[in-house]
Amino acid sequence: MYFLSLLAIALPLIGSTHAALQCDNKKTISHTLAGPNKDVSVNYVHCSNIIRPELEPIALRNGLTTRQSVPVDVCGATCATNCFPGAGGGPDPNDCAVIADALLYDSENIGPLVTLDPATNTSAITMTYNSCETFILNQVDYALQYCRNDWATLVDYIADNCQATQSAHGGNCVATDQRWFVQVQTS
Repeated sequence: MYFLSLLAIALPLIGSTHAALQCDNKKTISHTLAGPNKDVSVNYVHCSNIIRPELEPIALRNGLTTRQSVPVDVCGATCATNCFPGAGGGPDPNDCAVIADALLYDSENIGPLVTLDPATNTSAITMTYNSCETFILNQVDYALQYCRNDWATLVDYIADNCQATQSAHGGNCVATDQRWFVQVQTS
């Protein structure tokens, strides 16, 4: 049912161009391999700049709440899907499906949640397999937790619905409250 509610709010946005993720002074905090075959690269990264979702003119959201010692659970939170206009160049949905499957596998074998915590410089997690890259980014100054199975659903949905046939090349889903977003793009 979550997926259906996600589809109901998904609104493709047209009229802007997509620029690749700009991560200044990118520092990999940790690296591992995910999935049953350990073939999906997972990196917790820190960027010195503020990263905003493509097609969304928002700033880093500070002060929504005080820094909390327990991460705020945002599993099941709604987000709006934006496809990056311009045909061609999107990731292969089959490669993205491998990432989604790795997220589901890790949800069952490691745990259902990922934590995005600015206090430990882990506000961004990237996952890459062949032509597909996805990342999730915490845009607030306190820790968030997100469900791996929700992330997998978004990866599959964006990869399948933001392709050349839709005059797109990847996309993202920005939380309604703009605290986080997930992006899918060519690696």
